[in-house]
Amino acid sequence: MSMRKSTLGLATVIILAILSSMTNITPVAATVPEDMHLTYDFGSQTLAVNVSHYVANTKTHYIETIEILKNGFSVQNTSYNNQSFNWGRYDTFTVSAAVGDNLTVTAFCSKGYSLTRWLVATSGTATNPPSTDTTTSTTEPTESTNPSGTTLGPNPMIGVGVAAAVAVFLIVFFAWLNPDKVPGMFRQVSSRLRTGLSWFGEKVRGAFSWLKTGLGNLVQQIKTRSTSE
Repeated sequence: MSMRKSTLGLATVIILAILSSMTNITPVAATVPEDMHLTYDFGSQTLAVNVSHYVANTKTHYIETIEILKNGFSVQNTSYNNQSFNWGRYDTFTVSAAVGDNLTVTAFCSKGYSLTRWLVATSGTATNPPSTDTTTSTTEPTESTNPSGTTLGPNPMIGVGVAAAVAVFLIVFFAWLNPDKVPGMFRQVSSRLRTGLSWFGEKVRGAFSWLKTGLGNLVQQIKTRSTSE
C-alpha cells in the first residue's frame, strides 16, 4: 500500500503540473480588420463600405460599428449585432457630399480593434487611396493583449481534453487504491483492461524474443560463412 500511496502522490504532482500549465496555453488571437475599400458615387450620393475581416463565428466576433465622418464631423454611426459574411462586412450609406469633401470611415471590431480609411469626393466615382497610405491606421484595444491580437482566452477544446484526461486518470487511480469500493461493473472493466494489457505485454515480449532469436541465428550464419571462407 505504501508504494501505491507513493505512486498516487507522484500522479497528483503530475496532475497539478498539467493543470497549472493550462494557464500558459497560448491564447487564440482575434483577427483584426485587415483592409477596407470605400467607393463614393457622387451621382447617387452613396458610399459603399467593404471591410475585410475574416472570422470563424460571425455571431461572436464581427464588425460591430461603422462610423462615417465628413470633413472631421460625424454624420453616421451604424451598429450591428453580427457579421453577415465570414470574410467581412459590406454596407452602403447615403451621405450628402460636395466635390472635395473628405469622407473618413472607421470600422470597429467587437473585440476592440478598429480600422480607418478615407477618400475625397469627386464629381464621378471616388475610391480610397491604397491601404499602404500612411494616413490610415489600424488601432488596437487599450486592454492588455498579446502581440498577435486580442486574447480570447485558452482554446476551450484543449481545456476539455485535459480535464477529461485528468478525470479518467483520477478514477483509475482511485480504483487501483480502493478496489473494494469500486462497483462490480467497473471491476470487470478494470479486470478486462488488465488482462488486455497483460496479453499485449506478452505479445510484445514474444515479438522481441523472436526478433532476438532471428538476429542471433543470422549473426551465427554470417560467422560460419566467414570461417568457412
